[in-house]
Amino acid sequence: MQDSSLGLMQFHDHHQQYLYGSSASPYLPHHHGFIHTNEDHPCTGKDVPELPEPATVGIVGQMEEASGARGDGGVPVEERKDARMRVEEEEAEEEDAHGMRMIALLMECAVAMSVGNLADANGALLELSQMASPYAPSCGERLVAYFTRAMAARLMSSWVGVCAPLQLAPPACAAIHAAFRAFYNVAPFARSAYLACNQAILEAFRGKRLVHVVDLDIVPGGALQWLSLLPALAARPGGPPVLRVTGFGVSASALHDAGNQLAGLASKLGIPFEFYAVAKRPGDVVDAVTDLPSRRPGEAVAVHWLRHALYDAAGDDDVTMRLIRWLDPKVLTLVEQERGPAGGDGGQFLDRFVSALHHYSAVFDVLGAARPADEDASRHLVENGVLGREIGNVLAVAGPARSGRERFGSWQEELARNGFLRASGGGRAQLLAGACPAALGYTVADDHGGTVRLGWKGTPLYAVSTWTWCGPPHARA
Repeated sequence: MQDSSLGLMQFHDHHQQYLYGSSASPYLPHHHGFIHTNEDHPCTGKDVPELPEPATVGIVGQMEEASGARGDGGVPVEERKDARMRVEEEEAEEEDAHGMRMIALLMECAVAMSVGNLADANGALLELSQMASPYAPSCGERLVAYFTRAMAARLMSSWVGVCAPLQLAPPACAAIHAAFRAFYNVAPFARSAYLACNQAILEAFRGKRLVHVVDLDIVPGGALQWLSLLPALAARPGGPPVLRVTGFGVSASALHDAGNQLAGLASKLGIPFEFYAVAKRPGDVVDAVTDLPSRRPGEAVAVHWLRHALYDAAGDDDVTMRLIRWLDPKVLTLVEQERGPAGGDGGQFLDRFVSALHHYSAVFDVLGAARPADEDASRHLVENGVLGREIGNVLAVAGPARSGRERFGSWQEELARNGFLRASGGGRAQLLAGACPAALGYTVADDHGGTVRLGWKGTPLYAVSTWTWCGPPHARA
């Protein structure tokens, strides 16, 4: 990289390297219209009628008042309003009873499945499948529909005796990326997390000429996060730095697409740029020296990790931790779901079920509030492509007995145990308060220890934490 004016994009896929120049529905409702008539009644007589006597006017007025105070069939308006309110209350009670029955059946199914009573679990699932639809107007019913689907998948794999993690074939990567982009647009959580992480990275890169961002899983969001970081780097006083981005991911095509997008923007902004694609999970790295670019003298490294349950993006947790320590980052930004220990992916099945039900019920509520229309295509894409897939992975696959791998109980605790220190939030909670307005039901909480929690109506849903590496100088050896 002798000539900083020419940015190179280098893709690594284990054995080959590629160089690129940075310069170069049936459920639609029926809408019923109303026919309004306004017929004029012409006078049949030829003579102009005389004005009525005052007494006659009074009688007519009384008749009009009586007519206005009574509805069709002579029923008073107040009685019609009361009847309508009673019908609405009965419908609401029926809907509440329907929702409570579905949740009770879900709990019965989970308990039966946790003790191996597959027959009772199957009976509950058969009833649930007739009660819940992913296209229902109710957020709760849609939630139950996806939980039912996940529990059915777990039941089938338990009967067959085979369970494998969700595979991520190239078509699935494209679908996940499209669904995640919809999630990014519909709800503010991903946007806010990106904003907080980019702010921390900008602070860590202040005054540094050579900077390197390592994204441990670039597939879900693609280049979304870094497309907003590049303009901020380009606007730095004294000019932009020499930027290198390394992206991990299980899809080579997704990595190349992200690299091409970033290279194009870097060229427009005049940022010297390199992109390295590592088509594997960070937990599958055997030799970091071979898979990753060599570190430049004086280079500042930022590691970013958006943890999710769309698929197993990390691999072995211990190997991933060793890789992060080897990178010796100036800052580490971590985004996690608030779903209990191990992000809700470890521990006993019943604990995972309860944590997942609590978490995703709030997320479904967020989407329902943001996109209340019954047939909103973007909301359905998010619920089916992101949340439904995560629910299926958490309930049908996750857990050491089924995945064959023990997970860290808490990544934040493991980072602290491995020489990382929490970095100050630096006012990021105030920064995110505008992106997640409290008036709409969103909550932003700063624990003043480097973690900002994003939530909905007091329920924490996502945690954004910032860390600095304080390990020994020979950690990269």
